[in-house]
Amino acid sequence: MGRLRDLDGRRVYLDSNVFIYALNGFPGFAPFLRELFEAVDSCRVSAATSELTLAEVLIVPFRHGDVDEEKRCRMMLRPRPCLSLIPVSFNVLEATARMRAALPAMRTPDAIHVATAQLANCDILLTNDHRLKGCEGLHVSFLSDIVQA
Repeated sequence: MGRLRDLDGRRVYLDSNVFIYALNGFPGFAPFLRELFEAVDSCRVSAATSELTLAEVLIVPFRHGDVDEEKRCRMMLRPRPCLSLIPVSFNVLEATARMRAALPAMRTPDAIHVATAQLANCDILLTNDHRLKGCEGLHVSFLSDIVQA
């Protein structure tokens, strides 16, 4: 998968590490992630993520008592026309359990993200977690591959 133009017109699931890297200005990924979130804000890219992502991005700000960083996390994860925040619903949890039964090595948070992506009809799961490769019915694209393309 190439650069951002390969995401245009597709439904993209953003794993929590995409938000964490963007919030922290992770070197090497920052230019692409700025461009990605501008594309989401302008609706060139339709994106979704799980409400679980909020719990994952708030850990460090809570640990450090950083109220400003908490606000930045909440602002980045606010729902907007082309970014859906998908609830961890009964259907997501049931799909997660089915996935964990079939793939016992998959961790529950990862299975929640994959199940959410599938139920939200996403074409692509954008992550940098290489344990998620090979998810059935979902193309997994890695940030590290995209920025090297």
